[in-house]
Amino acid sequence: MLNKLRYNFLNKRNLTFYYYNFYHKFLCDKKPKNLFENGYIKLEKKFPLEILNLKKYLNYENYNFVSNGKKIDLENLKKIYSFLNNEGVISIIKSYLGKNIYCYDNSVKTLGVLKSTDKSWQPHHDSKGRRLKIYIWLSEKNSSTHPLFYLKKTHKNIINWKNYDETRFPNIKPEKFDKIYGEKGSIIIFDTHGIHSHFKKTSVPRSVIELTFEAVGFFNRLNKTNLNKEIDRLSLIKLESLI
Repeated sequence: MLNKLRYNFLNKRNLTFYYYNFYHKFLCDKKPKNLFENGYIKLEKKFPLEILNLKKYLNYENYNFVSNGKKIDLENLKKIYSFLNNEGVISIIKSYLGKNIYCYDNSVKTLGVLKSTDKSWQPHHDSKGRRLKIYIWLSEKNSSTHPLFYLKKTHKNIINWKNYDETRFPNIKPEKFDKIYGEKGSIIIFDTHGIHSHFKKTSVPRSVIELTFEAVGFFNRLNKTNLNKEIDRLSLIKLESLI
């Protein structure tokens, strides 16, 4: 019964609209402004990649794929989260999502030479409500590779999703998106509720560290009724255990 009430609430356009806008206007810390206003931010501080041992995650015999991901081991993961915590990045995450946060993905994601217009290679939102991802750029800046496409301010729009097709927006032109390229060590944070990504038309490989953050709460996708199941399914890790 509780889940049904929560589902009905989150899928009522007017109520959900007021909830999210109340959150963004009155409950969020307004700093850093770009994240709250535009849905993404590229931080000035860069990650010191030399403290990590990432060779095995970047070693491919060939790049004959669209994308590939390799899970990061605990030793490297703790170094990553320790730095993010010490430099105030975790504080940004908590100011946006709240304090009760789990993280997952925790992988090195590499784009290969193959192109695609399917699934996540269409403009879309992730249908998870408020959720943040961090990309730590591992490749040299190259405007010939695939950027992070982001349609700014769309994270403030509440989009109903009754089926998969409602989360895809293949007809939005790429010119409408901000194209975000990183340099080595760049830290990019974005809200996956905003419309992001676009057709992969480039064949220049690049890699990022991908970290995903999601809060637990009554009005969140993650809540006490499904948390244990999602911990098993997604390998959720309590944020505090890594910092």
